[in-house]
Amino acid sequence: MRRTLKALALAGALLPLGFAPQASNPGLASITERALRAHVAFLASDELAGRAPGSRGGRIAAHYIASEFIRAGLRPALADSTYFQPVPLQGVRTDSFNLVFETREHRDEARYLQDAVVWAGNGQPHLRLATELVFVGYGIQAPEYNWDDYKDRDVKGKVVLILVGDPPTPPDRPNLFQGHALTYYGRWTYKLEEAARKGAAGALLIHTELGAGYGWDVVQSSWSGERFFPAGTSQSRLALEGWISYGFAQQILSSAGLSLDELYVRAARRDFRPASTGLTVRASLDSRLRHFNTANVIAWLPGHGTHAGEAVVVTAHYDHLGIGMPVDGDSIYNGAYDNASGVSVLLELARALARSDPQPDRSVLFIATAAEEAGLLGARYYVQHPVVPLDSTVADFNIDGASLWGETHDMVALGAERSTLGAVVHDRGAQQGIQVLPDRATDKGYFFRSDMFPFALAGVPAIQVEHGSAFRNAGTAGDRLADIARLHYHKPSDEYRPGLSFAGAAQLARFLFLTTLDVANAAAPPHWLAGGQPAGASFR
Repeated sequence: MRRTLKALALAGALLPLGFAPQASNPGLASITERALRAHVAFLASDELAGRAPGSRGGRIAAHYIASEFIRAGLRPALADSTYFQPVPLQGVRTDSFNLVFETREHRDEARYLQDAVVWAGNGQPHLRLATELVFVGYGIQAPEYNWDDYKDRDVKGKVVLILVGDPPTPPDRPNLFQGHALTYYGRWTYKLEEAARKGAAGALLIHTELGAGYGWDVVQSSWSGERFFPAGTSQSRLALEGWISYGFAQQILSSAGLSLDELYVRAARRDFRPASTGLTVRASLDSRLRHFNTANVIAWLPGHGTHAGEAVVVTAHYDHLGIGMPVDGDSIYNGAYDNASGVSVLLELARALARSDPQPDRSVLFIATAAEEAGLLGARYYVQHPVVPLDSTVADFNIDGASLWGETHDMVALGAERSTLGAVVHDRGAQQGIQVLPDRATDKGYFFRSDMFPFALAGVPAIQVEHGSAFRNAGTAGDRLADIARLHYHKPSDEYRPGLSFAGAAQLARFLFLTTLDVANAAAPPHWLAGGQPAGASFR
């Protein structure tokens, strides 16, 4: 059901998003490409060295964001008049690695990075493990689908071998696991959580690009450096966690007289039962540990109406991967698109809303989240320690990537089908001649991979609005977006260059200005649609 929204007094607000900023609202008129460019140029500079959690560059980024909130005139959101919410983390970096799979006749030793990327999930400095390897199919226990890959098999103390993704949808059951769309059960995070709940000593994920949503090179770059976990959770985690390549999985199973292709077929059935592989896993890992605080950077714009005690939240993560495996001689993972661009939109949106006339009815909370790349850790911490009670938090707009290649005729709204936030963005898009599209790759599970997901799990309607693929200056750019993902996602080449266009980032900032005001000024808050709130997920 579409809600009646308070009128927004913006002359000419129904023009396409390529319009010149309107003088009728000083907030909207304040959004400029020049300011967006300046934020990205600084946050993605080599001097910040990739903004890893717990790094000097990460701390500089946090202070830069806080200083911009101050310049915008926003208030500190924390009780002690600070913009920083400490997020305690544990860092684990693998120093030495030995991973062997044995039968009586064969011994296969994994090569680090080429065959496997693993870490001590429970944060122990010296891991020594020798136990049975058990294949558990997709590693899913989902009562609503009458699916249980563990059945009555006791895997306590064992290492489980798991397929990534959801089971394939058979023709006679097209809605099994929501068909083509990936559910949270298909995400690697869920599979590690479930294995830990079953008491397994470790879990190894078999990588495929189709199941993971990215290539093995992304596993190498994203998981080979320091791993981060919430402090104090080591007892609820697996001792051994990690990925093995598809080819290496084939090799070790073949050594045990098994076929990975045949196991895939068996795992696709409801009557699948965990399979003993006859392999013993021997793991030896020595790790460096550290405990530290990173921070969510939070600012508050107070509401000026009858709903001032309620808040709309806008989030964007400021961390990236820091210094990592060199690619073409470059080891700084600058993260210009992911997500300095999103932070730039957050900062200019905050400045614009602070200057808006009239001011919003509800309060607006701006959160630059920490440690998203490590598993949405900053957003997870916030929903466990909210500044505004979650039952008074009406919505989350998340920003993760703004176009650096120009304006688009379309936009994508991740999660639009889950709540009445979808009606808000579709109505605003229709008024401005912007086609608002659903998730363009539901099989990759993007909704579960960004910071709106912890808010959604906590009951807050959440959505992520991002640019589309029909670029105004270059026709369609489906191939361009594919190239961006293939060539630059989690790679050092995601960096600032003077030739980038910030027209699309300004377009997104203006769109979010209007939709945030729509929700902040609405007579009634957004609500979930039937079946929209995520289920079947929890965080370790």
